[in-house]
Amino acid sequence: MAIELSKLIKKVEHMDITLVAGKGGMENVVTWVHMAETVEAADFLDGGQLAITTGIGLSSNDDILELLKVFYERKVSGVIFNIGPFIEEIPEDAIKFCNEKEFPIFAVPWRAHLAEIVHIFCFAITKEEQKMSEVSSAFKNAIFYPKQEELYVVPLSQRSFRSKWNYSVTLIKLASDSKRIEERLESLCWSLEKIISRNNKNFAVFVNETELILVFANISKEKLIEEIKDIQTNLKRLLNKGEKLSMGVGRLTKSVRCIYKSYNQAKSIQRLQMRGKIGDDKIFYSNMGIYRLLMGIEDSEVMKEYYNHTLKTLEDYDEANNSDLCDTLRCYLNHDGSVKDTADELFVHRNTINYKLNKIEELLGIEMSSLAARTELMMAFNISDIM
Repeated sequence: MAIELSKLIKKVEHMDITLVAGKGGMENVVTWVHMAETVEAADFLDGGQLAITTGIGLSSNDDILELLKVFYERKVSGVIFNIGPFIEEIPEDAIKFCNEKEFPIFAVPWRAHLAEIVHIFCFAITKEEQKMSEVSSAFKNAIFYPKQEELYVVPLSQRSFRSKWNYSVTLIKLASDSKRIEERLESLCWSLEKIISRNNKNFAVFVNETELILVFANISKEKLIEEIKDIQTNLKRLLNKGEKLSMGVGRLTKSVRCIYKSYNQAKSIQRLQMRGKIGDDKIFYSNMGIYRLLMGIEDSEVMKEYYNHTLKTLEDYDEANNSDLCDTLRCYLNHDGSVKDTADELFVHRNTINYKLNKIEELLGIEMSSLAARTELMMAFNISDIM
C-alpha cells in the first residue's frame, strides 16, 4: 500500500529536510523507499518509490538532470538529495525541470542520518499498509458476514469510516490470458489507490481472490459517477494487450450494515457485462432497468425456482436434442413477437421460426399470442442472465 508524500515528509521535517522544487506533486503517493545513485540503478524502479541519492555515482550537473529525468519517466514519487561532498547543490536546470513537471525534490544536509530517515519512512509505510489491511479485512467482513457486525462496525469506525455514512461497492474482474491474474490485480489495485487518493480519502480498494473491490464512503451520487468514470478512463490506459475488464457499481447504501447489498448488485452488474448482456457503459445500478427489480431479490432460490418452472423444460430439451429453441425464443421475444425480424436475425425462413415456436408452445404448454406468457418468459431469461 502507499502513503501520501506530504505526510511522509512531515515525519522527518525535524531533520532539516527542504523542498527544493516540484511543490505541485506533494500529493503523490509513496509505496517504498529506494536508494538509487545511477541511471542504471533507477531502471529497476517501477513507480511509486521515493528515491534517495547521495550523488556518489554522479560526476556532473548534467548527470543530476539526466538522473531526474529517468526518475520522472519511471514514475518515481519524489527524490531526496543528500547535500554534501558529492552534490554541493541542486543545479538550476534540474530545479526548473522539476517545477515544470511538478516533480518533488528535496535537499537534506550531509549531517542528517540517512539511515534514520529511511527507517522512519519504512516504518510509516508499513504502518499505513497495516492500516489498509485492517480496513480491507473489515470491509470483506461487512460484505460476506453482514450479520456479524462486531467484525466490521467497530474496526471501521476506528479507521474513521462511520457506520451511518453511505457506501457504494464497485466490483471489477479481469479477463486475461495470463495465469498470474492475482498478481495483475494487485498491480491494478495499487495503481487505482494512487489515482483515487489524489482527490478522495474515504475509500478502500483491495483484491478478493479474483475480484478487485472498491468501496467509496460518504460520497454523493454525482461525485461517485465522476469518480467511476475517471477510474474507467485510467483503467483503459493501464490494461495490457489482450486484457479486458468487466465491472459493476452497486447503489449507495444507507449505512455500513448494507454494504453487502451494494456488493451483490455490483457483482450482478459485472456478471451481466461479462456475459455481454449489457454494454460497457452500463455499469451503474440506476442503468439496469428490469434487472434492478431482480437484484432486489436476496433469496436466490426464489429466482431459481421461477426459472425452473418457466424455462427449464425448454433448456433440458435443447440439451437432449442439440437444438436451439431457447435461443430462438429469446430472439423472438427481443423482437416483440415479430416472426419476420426473428427469421432475418437468425438467417432462416419464417416457416422455420413458426415451426420452432409451435414446438415451444407444445413443450411449455403456453400460447405465444398471450402477452402475459411472453412477459413471464422474458422475465425468466432476465433471471438466467444474473443467476
